[in-house]
Amino acid sequence: MRKLFDLENPVFQLISHLVDLVVLGLTCMVCCVPVVTAGAAVTALFKAVYDLTLERGGGVMKIYFAAFRTNFRQATAAWLLALLGFASLLCDWMLLKLYFQGTAYTVLAWAVLALALGLEGLLCYIFPLISRYENTLTEHVHNAGILMIRYFPKTLLMVLIQMLPLLMFCYLPFILLQTLLFWILLCPGFSAQANAFLLQPVFAALEAKAAEKAAGPEEDAAGEE
Repeated sequence: MRKLFDLENPVFQLISHLVDLVVLGLTCMVCCVPVVTAGAAVTALFKAVYDLTLERGGGVMKIYFAAFRTNFRQATAAWLLALLGFASLLCDWMLLKLYFQGTAYTVLAWAVLALALGLEGLLCYIFPLISRYENTLTEHVHNAGILMIRYFPKTLLMVLIQMLPLLMFCYLPFILLQTLLFWILLCPGFSAQANAFLLQPVFAALEAKAAEKAAGPEEDAAGEE
């Protein structure tokens, strides 16, 4: 009976983890309200959820707001550029509806959709990279593009997870309305958690290669001595 109410019990740990995800998701949604701050809010969410996944401790809210402040400029710049890209693609799609029909419209509309999905896939890597590594925004975009292509199946899965509420809105709006509270409470934190699981081996492989490269010159120097 004591083990049942032990804080180290896996059930209590799971409940605590779920509560942390819900709180982080709601905090992220509140921080996204000004729209301009959405990039920093999502970046901080990735940082906090990734640390929570690795059980680094330190308090998730403290980690969240520290990451929000630290990465605000870079994440906001990335988000505003992405927002401009999405707005441009939306304008292109509206112009296509006005001036094209038939096969030409279908082909061009699919091209616009592919570009939008590509931009979303890029964001799936950019915000986690900003939250985890110190680099210029140009380098983050370059690295995100390489990772997006190299880990294409993971990219598709992450984009699908991010787009799920929008797909529900488009094709199952009544079900979305009936389960709206569920989506508000669970969607942000759990989508970030899913991405953290998918990206953890990617980051581990990158850091292992970086460690090997750093160790290489040291070993050569030691051999010369």
